Amino acid sequence: MKRFTLLLVAATLLLTGTSFGWGRLGHAAIAKIAENHLTPKAKKQISEYLHGKSIIYYASYPDDYRQHILIDLGFEPSNGPRVTVWGHSFQANTDGSLYHGERRGTEYVKNCTGRIAAVIDDFSKNHREMSDSARIVSLAFMVHIVGDIHCPKHVRYTDEPTSGGYKIVFRGQEVSYHAYWDGLLLKLFHQWGYQEIASLLDICDKKQRAELMEGDIYTWAEDTARRSRYTVANKPGTNITRDMSNRDIVHAEEQIQRAGYRLAALLNSLFK
Repeated sequence: MKRFTLLLVAATLLLTGTSFGWGRLGHAAIAKIAENHLTPKAKKQISEYLHGKSIIYYASYPDDYRQHILIDLGFEPSNGPRVTVWGHSFQANTDGSLYHGERRGTEYVKNCTGRIAAVIDDFSKNHREMSDSARIVSLAFMVHIVGDIHCPKHVRYTDEPTSGGYKIVFRGQEVSYHAYWDGLLLKLFHQWGYQEIASLLDICDKKQRAELMEGDIYTWAEDTARRSRYTVANKPGTNITRDMSNRDIVHAEEQIQRAGYRLAALLNSLFK
């Protein structure tokens, strides 16, 4: 697989202040669940690479610096520049199967699954030779994107490619359907810190965890696409009722739980 590179703009980095993915709360909870299940070897090596900091510290890094972390596509797209912002969503067909690649006809498709798979492959083979900054950025992206691929509105279906980029009505207010899943739902139902959320969700026994940990980036993303397919039924202007949001928060909790265990599985596999 081609060596993956990230281009970091050589200017002063400023926090964007914008919430993406699960928001800071959800991403931190996912990282905390994962940290609870790291092997001693993985925990020690990661701590060394992150200079004593927890993976929780970097869980939202790719969102905070989103506009400054770029990728070189390696080809000349017909409809845009060669260098672009790193994508955080992935493509799926209507049956939940994944669309692989970064081209759909003449269209460039932001597809984080293949990109993060390249990061994982590169890190697994070269982490001992990497610079400190490359290790940190690679780990930050793995922690974050595993979380993102479990978020229902990070799936771009062929019949709903906006990933919820339209307004719905929730509790009497018009809000972005994407934002509803990306953090609003979690914050409204759980007005606690990430540690409390992680504690409430990290309840699976060893056998259950092992079952959830099976697979890889691609099978985990496909699992999300199939489990979250029901969300496309809510069209622009849909009024999200209490019963609907009650169902949605359960799904969100299950996805955060899965993401935490699967992130632990991935990190443990890199430091056997």
